[in-house]
Amino acid sequence: MNKTFGEFLKQKRLEKSLTQKELSKLLIISESAVSKWEKDVAHPDITLLPKLAEILGVTEHELITASIDETSRAEKSQAKKWRTLSVTWSLFFYISYALALIPCFIVDLAINKALTWFWIVFSALILAFSFTNLPKLITKHKLILVPLSNYLALCLLLGVCCLYTGGNWFFIPAVAVLFGLIIIFMPIYICKYKVFEKVRKYADFVSVTIDFVMLNILLLVINAYTIINNATGFWYLKPALPIVLIIYAILNILLSVRFLKINKLLKTSIILFLCNIFIYAVPPFIKVSNINIQSNIDEINIFKADLSRWILGVTIQQNIHLIICLSILFIGLLFFIGGLIVHCNKKHK
Repeated sequence: MNKTFGEFLKQKRLEKSLTQKELSKLLIISESAVSKWEKDVAHPDITLLPKLAEILGVTEHELITASIDETSRAEKSQAKKWRTLSVTWSLFFYISYALALIPCFIVDLAINKALTWFWIVFSALILAFSFTNLPKLITKHKLILVPLSNYLALCLLLGVCCLYTGGNWFFIPAVAVLFGLIIIFMPIYICKYKVFEKVRKYADFVSVTIDFVMLNILLLVINAYTIINNATGFWYLKPALPIVLIIYAILNILLSVRFLKINKLLKTSIILFLCNIFIYAVPPFIKVSNINIQSNIDEINIFKADLSRWILGVTIQQNIHLIICLSILFIGLLFFIGGLIVHCNKKHK
């Protein structure tokens, strides 16, 4: 049952253990005015509402409607709890970082008479900070700045570790992680930001092309590292680049299927058939000088499969791949038949 303004006022006044006289003094009005409000004979001036609401511990909206807004109060309570939890969480990490950093500083200085491995701990904590606390401090462009800060913090840690070990491997993990981030975030950036608006229709092709460029950069960095350390020769042009170009071409062919003016079932069947061709029909004709790579290629040569022989080694791998190939062909055939049925039904309509 809804209360009148007077009943609500009286209830809240009594909950605060205030008499009409005490309330009137707080509002600097006469006691009779408060009495009239509670009898619903008169109502307070609008200028008194903020002060009256504050005294009674309610909002102005609740005072005007003469009812407690439980939903709003619950939301405010949850928001307050969340803020408290958030601050507590942040303080926990700040204290943890300090407790980890200070002893390491003292121990490293005491044992080595200089700061050596301390910088690894310090950069590791900076990386942890970029994941735990920094995202809360960044208010704008989080989608760009948070991953960027994580990456830079990781590069700092890798650089410190590389210097500490006296190695020259820094650029391999740095470029590899950057490659991974681009694979994950570039499609999101293309769909979200206006700078990519003109190429948004071809977002998948743009993403694959950028990934292709980054993969080649990574391969060049790895090849340079192996040459510097006298491990191998210049293998980037052969066989790395041809393999990457073939994969890039295959991906673009598969992506082009979406532009065909046919239903989705037929598109799916075409993609499945193409995948089978690229995975199982092409590799048997590839011959390379590297024995290990050729061995891996032979394992998926379904033309040499023999389902009557299941022995450990290459044969069993070929048999398994033949079963996978036939399964994909069967699923593709089902999609193709379903797509034809849908196409014929639409044509008749």
